[in-house]
Amino acid sequence: MLVDVKCKSCAADLSYEPGTTSLICNHCQFEVEIEQPLTVKEAHHEVDLESYLNNFDACQEKIESRMIQCESCGATTEFGSDVKATHCAFCDTPLVLSRAENTKRIKPQGIIPFQIKREQAISNFSSWVKGLWLAPHNLKKHAEKLDRFQGVYIPYWTYDCNVATSYTGKKGVNYKESVTVTNSDGKTETRTETRTRWYFASGHVTNNFDDVLVPATYSLDTTQLHQLEPWDLSKLVDYTDSYLQGYQAELYQVNLKEGYADAKVRMQEKIETTIDRDIGGDKQIISTRDSTYTDATFKHLILPVWVSSYRYREKVYRVLVNAQTGEVTGERPYCPFKVTFMATLVLTVSIGIAVIYHRMEY
Repeated sequence: MLVDVKCKSCAADLSYEPGTTSLICNHCQFEVEIEQPLTVKEAHHEVDLESYLNNFDACQEKIESRMIQCESCGATTEFGSDVKATHCAFCDTPLVLSRAENTKRIKPQGIIPFQIKREQAISNFSSWVKGLWLAPHNLKKHAEKLDRFQGVYIPYWTYDCNVATSYTGKKGVNYKESVTVTNSDGKTETRTETRTRWYFASGHVTNNFDDVLVPATYSLDTTQLHQLEPWDLSKLVDYTDSYLQGYQAELYQVNLKEGYADAKVRMQEKIETTIDRDIGGDKQIISTRDSTYTDATFKHLILPVWVSSYRYREKVYRVLVNAQTGEVTGERPYCPFKVTFMATLVLTVSIGIAVIYHRMEY
């Protein structure tokens, strides 16, 4: 369970200080060093997936946590016992902490502690807003009125596995051919066109995947979470409650088996690229493929994200900041006038280029 640590000097709450290995008193700045192990053991330890799923109850190491589920968005978040009032970090709904329950959950193996402070996250967000293309001219003014920036540890699964794939398809080889055509003036002309000869192709390829990262949450948009990547997982440390002091931690909503299915979807692009390279030629068509997944392992991690939202014309836009790298992503509005102007400009330029090309050709 997340046990709240009190200052030995003034009895106020201690919070983890981003970018350090210390807990800091919010009142008198008293500092306590977090005990560091000599070596990182659990954070980089891969667990056999099949054995774990077949013996789930026996294998899993559980920890007890004080959890509350948001009645609005369904997110389940961990809190310390000293928290008396707060809002859901994902939808800003006030949470009724009297309804919190002690729940057992799979213990995370690794954690990346917060490295970016709240002030830096706000600064990065401001720079992000300034760089938005086709944004309303007064967006910056509205975006400065952030509702809040809440530090949350987001649950993830990572998967390793070997994939062997048999495929059939076609290899396209381009060639040049001269053709004679009649133009609009009734004159004949000869020009060179690129055409493709297709050949049957089949083969067998292998891929070795390492740390395919899958968000284990439904509270945040998966696409936005992918946009926060890459994470430097070499900086993982063994999980300890100390790094959670002063922050929220969400309970995983995507279970281990569901996460593996999501990981396979993420693997498909690389598998297809490998097949295309094996087929060769100038063009490739994959007709069939059959993949076998072996030696699958996993880790359960929690990663740090600053979550906030801002209002523009009565609509709420969510923004996320990677609290390790400072990368920003989020929802944003567009200026209808700017979008229309840009579309008109692009259309005008395209027509102009087409007219010039036509005149040069004839």
